This record gives sequence, C-alpha cells and structure tokens, in this order.
Amino acid sequence: MRELRTFELDEPDRPVTWRARHGQSVTALEGRLWLTVEGHIADIWLRPGDVMALPEGDRVWLSGDARGARFMLAEAPAPWSLRRAVFIARQLGRRWGERKTDAFGDCPQVSA
Repeated sequence: MRELRTFELDEPDRPVTWRARHGQSVTALEGRLWLTVEGHIADIWLRPGDVMALPEGDRVWLSGDARGARFMLAEAPAPWSLRRAVFIARQLGRRWGERKTDAFGDCPQVSA
C-alpha cells in the first residue's frame, strides 16, 4: 500500500523543501517542476507524467515554473524490519539520555 498526496505550488520559482523518506517519489501533474536533490550535480526538470524516485534521507528542493504547478508525492511504507530498528534505536537513545545524569544531581562534584 502507498500513500499518495497531491500538492499545488502557489508561487512560481519559490521552492519547497523536505528530507526524503523511504520509498518517496515525485510525479509532475501540471506545469514543469524544477527538482534539486542534495548531493546531485545536476538539477532535474520534470514535465507532466515524469516520475522521480527520491533517495532516502537526502534534502529535496522543488519549485514550479508557473503558478499552479501540481505534483503528487507517493510514499511506500518502510519495511517492517527497518521501522522496528528505528523504533528500537530511538527507545535506546531515550534510555541512554535518561541514564546520563550526574549521581549527585545538580551539586558540583569535588575532586579529592
């Protein structure tokens, strides 16, 4: 199952940006879209019907060349094992942060 969202850009040449998640792709629906992906040398122009798979974790900038440019953002859910690993890592990070407290609370420690 995939999640599909449709967006319309209000102002031409004013980019929107986000960090791509697992399984995201952009499909141009109306107007031409200018797509820049972090770490890629060249920018990409998408015409209606063109699809671009986005690399997970990279920052994406997207703008249209005319008012009312529309695009669809599709996202496939991350595999269960990847979601589970991220959940466990976050839980461990929280627990690690809780344990990094000073044994004396806010009192300064005195060296002998």
